[in-house]
Amino acid sequence: MTSPTEAEARRDAALNRLRVHRAAIIRDLTRAAVRLALERDEITADEVRAVVPIPPCIRPVVVGAAIRDLADAGIIRRVGYRNSKRPAAHARPLAVWRLADAAAALAWLAAHPPLSTD
Repeated sequence: MTSPTEAEARRDAALNRLRVHRAAIIRDLTRAAVRLALERDEITADEVRAVVPIPPCIRPVVVGAAIRDLADAGIIRRVGYRNSKRPAAHARPLAVWRLADAAAALAWLAAHPPLSTD
């Protein structure tokens, strides 16, 4: 069994690889999460995925990289959990996030334009 520190290190390494190899979709997902957080009381990964479809060739864990970056920046904060409503997710628990800093969210959007060509 791995220790929490080792598990966290593995998670962070995997997220860093995604940030390098999937930068455009992570930027799109992060921008969507920020916009949703500014519009709604609470958001989950399901709502972000509904706005930015994940291509079949990309693992859906990229949503976690986007949300983690916002949480680490203090833009959103976890306020609880709720079960996913996506059938493919089998009602697994999802973190529920709330906007923590609207000014930082707006500044982040201004400083991080879309990378995709859409």
